[in-house]
Amino acid sequence: MPTYQRILAVLSTSLLMSALTACGSSDDGPGSGSTAANGPGAEFRDRNLLVTAVCSTGANGGWLVEVDGWDPKTWKHEAKAEFPVPADVVATEEQADAGSEVRSGLLALCTHDPRGPLSRSTRDGEGDAASVRLVRSLFDRDFTKMAVVIRNENSGASHVGYIDRGGKLTDLTATDTGFGSIPREQRAVLSSDGADVWFIYRADGAWKVGSRSTGADHKLTDRGAGKVPDLPLFLVGDPVRALTAYNVVVSPDGKRYSGWTPGNNNDDVFAVPAGTAALTETTPKVADNGCAGAVGWIDDNTLLCSIGSDDNLAVVTVDGPKGKERQPILPDTNRSNIGMVISPDGGQVVFLSASGTEREYWITATKPGATPKKVERTGEFSTLGDTAVFVEWR
Repeated sequence: MPTYQRILAVLSTSLLMSALTACGSSDDGPGSGSTAANGPGAEFRDRNLLVTAVCSTGANGGWLVEVDGWDPKTWKHEAKAEFPVPADVVATEEQADAGSEVRSGLLALCTHDPRGPLSRSTRDGEGDAASVRLVRSLFDRDFTKMAVVIRNENSGASHVGYIDRGGKLTDLTATDTGFGSIPREQRAVLSSDGADVWFIYRADGAWKVGSRSTGADHKLTDRGAGKVPDLPLFLVGDPVRALTAYNVVVSPDGKRYSGWTPGNNNDDVFAVPAGTAALTETTPKVADNGCAGAVGWIDDNTLLCSIGSDDNLAVVTVDGPKGKERQPILPDTNRSNIGMVISPDGGQVVFLSASGTEREYWITATKPGATPKKVERTGEFSTLGDTAVFVEWR
């Protein structure tokens, strides 16, 4: 479903304070629940924070990715991280398809189109809501590093690495020297602690899952999944393992996920694997009520799903009777709607709504009969720009 180049609306404090009261307790002040007492990522606290990401033209032919944290009660600007992206990092569809195809989650954010980020041309087979998760998977928990894919135009090699907040690019593949095939590594994602970049790589005529440490030793570690399809890569579980599939979203308890693979028409629900794995047509389902284009989990048994060609959103109980009627949560409309992020308590969702060239953000409760609240272009939030994507609600 196409989206757009100019998409970010600004949130009005007076309009949204009542709509978002449920997302945290009154004693959660700035810094509450932070993962660290100090350091570059301490300001991205663990609770009561909405996070946006935006990609714009940077210096020397590259890009600039900006990540911002916002208090969802007051819309005060709480956190900031910037990642200057050099020109040799694969960030757009044009770069990715030059010569041999190279895939990166950064494409969903930086490929500019008259219809904007998350347009069909940037989705790499994903749904719109899944593109939000692809962007989020590029960063560690505190947004101190961003995983990237680097292309060498002369050799055709593709490497993985990361960029820190100062703009320093570390090419992890380039340090692993020795005679061998030209590296083909892509779909880089970052572990939550920032310790490893995971990716798929080409070896022995097949795609495999590997990782490289962001620490001193950058050597390739094969993650033991054997042959995998060339599909998006997601990290799941604790200890972390990788999963290759489309539209992966894990339940809050970490036991199940919704996803799909070529050959299936809709998302289904599966058990989170014990080790790194690929979702295939033969993977057994653990629940019947998957949905096309899952936005996320409301609780351990309930998904928020796109229905009717993304024109509405509905709550689906995955363990309920097959074929149970799915009640839309939005009023009947001819607008196109894309769910972005769900509040931690599952009670609210931010979504993008489009009508012709008009693009607006709204927030609504995740239950039928709720009244959506429009996101207004006022206050501190107006400084962000208009091509950002909501990537997380903590």
